[in-house]
Amino acid sequence: MKRATGWALLYLGLLLLPVAVGMWAQRAGGLEHRPWLDDWAAGLGMMGFCAVLLSFFLLGRFSLLSTRLGSDRLMLAHQLFARTAVAMLLLHPFFYTLWDAPPGPVDASAARALRIGAGDWGLATGLLALGALLALVATAIWRPRSDMAYPRWRLLHAALALAVLGLGLHHTLVSGRYAQLPAVALLWWLLAAAALCSLLWVHAVRPLWLAVRPYRITRLEPAAERIWLLEVSPTRRPRRAFRAGQFAWIRLGHLRAYDDNPFSLSRANDVQGRLQFLIKEAGDMTGSLSQHRPGDTVHVDGPHGQFAWPPDAPAIVMHAGGIGVAPFVALLADAVARGDPRPIRLIYADRSAAQMIDLEGLSGASALADFACVPMVERPAPGWQGLSGRLDAAGVQACLTHTAVAPWAAQATHMVCGPEPMMDAVESALVAHGVPGERIVSEHFRYDFAGRSPRSLAIRRAWWALSATSLLALALALAWR
Repeated sequence: MKRATGWALLYLGLLLLPVAVGMWAQRAGGLEHRPWLDDWAAGLGMMGFCAVLLSFFLLGRFSLLSTRLGSDRLMLAHQLFARTAVAMLLLHPFFYTLWDAPPGPVDASAARALRIGAGDWGLATGLLALGALLALVATAIWRPRSDMAYPRWRLLHAALALAVLGLGLHHTLVSGRYAQLPAVALLWWLLAAAALCSLLWVHAVRPLWLAVRPYRITRLEPAAERIWLLEVSPTRRPRRAFRAGQFAWIRLGHLRAYDDNPFSLSRANDVQGRLQFLIKEAGDMTGSLSQHRPGDTVHVDGPHGQFAWPPDAPAIVMHAGGIGVAPFVALLADAVARGDPRPIRLIYADRSAAQMIDLEGLSGASALADFACVPMVERPAPGWQGLSGRLDAAGVQACLTHTAVAPWAAQATHMVCGPEPMMDAVESALVAHGVPGERIVSEHFRYDFAGRSPRSLAIRRAWWALSATSLLALALALAWR
């Protein structure tokens, strides 16, 4: 909690940085104060554009950040605070009060800041930047509900982000009153340059870097119905070691930065650097996986994430839905290698037994001192010996009262991975059964406002609170100008 609070305060400080530099430069330059509402409007614009620039670093694609903060937190901040930025940028022009006031002799930039004429390109680029930002956020929210191909959406997302960056910077430098001050203008140039470098790193530099460190397919075979086991080996020694529970972005045989997908590792502790993935055919890249052969080139961008063993937990209960079992296979193999003596239980749910992998064969979990798997299928075949149903409230109840799980359910740390609706249902059911939120570990690959679990609601409350705090901090800063 303290760590999360610290990062939240750092983010808040970065949002306020342009405002603080602007106020300092105004004092140093001897500029007269404008009405409070005009500076409030300018502050909203500066904070909104700063939030846009910071979002370039919250993609979860930088290993240095994702392995320390978690891709979960980074992507969550990226998606939620984009909405905050849109609200600030939409509202900021409507607070100005001096649109028709003539420029004063001291503040020669006021005419361009407050009375933008039809011939001023600052107005045009501002409107275009806002339109591109609205399109960027709208398509991001809409894509999971559409049939737009993921690679095409990523390319569109990057193009819109570049448009927002360029147009927004021009509008800020041309039409912003404080941006006429050299210190503020320099800050905007530095922030924009850093954001552009991050975009180029993800879409240009990083793919070229991966091209000189490719992996080769050494094993590709069916692991279950519509599920493939992909094993890759490095052609050069990896610069960073992968850990069980992490994931990587994979490109098969090409360097198109917008055409990769994230997959959890199903084995990561190979001394030869080999990595294994369990991949379900679900369209896009995964639908063509069967066309590849051993020896084909694979580009692996990682490691990312921190879905790791809780070190102090007396017992572990893992909840896997479908292909969400992949990171647990890696974690179980790691536990076998370490000789973990703790009680470990895996609740493994899928639609049918045919879609379930050979857990024992892939992880070697039978060698653990105290391990049990509780399988559950939604459509059981005749003679099925496990549980029937899905991991909703009733399914979690059945699993937690199972003889293999019940003795440890109350004191264990619960790890959850699977489709988003399943994770939301499991997290809600666990809290309803009295499991504290700090003993529920999960890493989501999709974030939006659909989640109704206590964890999802708490995250959205924190986002609302931090957004409101940023507005309060801006009001206090302007009161002390």
